[in-house]
Amino acid sequence: MTYRYFNNESTRSSVLRAVADTQNEAAWRRFFDLYAGFIYSIARSKCMGDTDADDIVQVVFADLVRTLPTFKYDRTKGKFRSYLSGLVHWRVMDRLKAGKRDADIKAAFCDESKTAASSPGDDGFAEREWQAAALEEALRRIKPDVRPEHYAAFVASAVEGQDTESVMRLYGLTSDNLYQIRKRLTERLRETVAAVLAEMDAPDAPGPRP
Repeated sequence: MTYRYFNNESTRSSVLRAVADTQNEAAWRRFFDLYAGFIYSIARSKCMGDTDADDIVQVVFADLVRTLPTFKYDRTKGKFRSYLSGLVHWRVMDRLKAGKRDADIKAAFCDESKTAASSPGDDGFAEREWQAAALEEALRRIKPDVRPEHYAAFVASAVEGQDTESVMRLYGLTSDNLYQIRKRLTERLRETVAAVLAEMDAPDAPGPRP
C-alpha cells in the first residue's frame, strides 16, 4: 500500500516557523517539499495513522533542524533515504512506547511482531516511496510551464494510466494531440526526475540566511 500523498500546509508552516529566526526559510521550504512526503509515507508504513504520521513528520524535521547544520553526508555509510528511514523508525518506536494507547495503534495499523522486527534502514517500500516522491516533485516543477489542460491530460494518461479514449474525450484532444503531449512531457519528466533524484540523494543542509 502506498501512503505518499502528503500536503499538510500547517505542518509545513510549523516546520518553517521553527527555523525562521536562524535559518534560510526558502532553503528549508525546498528541503521540506523534497522529503516530507517520503517521511510521512514511511511513518504510515510503520503503524502510524494520518495524525500520528503527521506528528512524526514534524518530530523528524525538528531532529533535522538540530542536526543538519553540522551534518556531513557520507555516501560510503549508506543512502540518505536510509538515514531518513532510520530517523522515522526510531521516532515511531518512541511513539508506540510512550502511552497506554500503543496496543490500539498497533492493532489498528499493523502487525505488532512485524513492526517490532522491522529494520530502521532502507527496504523495498522505502525505495518505491523514494522514487514516488521524486516523481511528485518533478511533476510539481514542470507544471507551471505547461498548459493546464495539457498537463492534466498528460498526468491522466501517462502517470495515472487512464484509458486513452477517455482522456481524449475529456480534454478534447485528438490521438495525435495526445501523442505529441505525451512524447514531449515524458522526456521532460524523465530529465526532471533524474535531476530531483540527484538532488535528493546528495542533500545539502540549508544554511543560514545570506
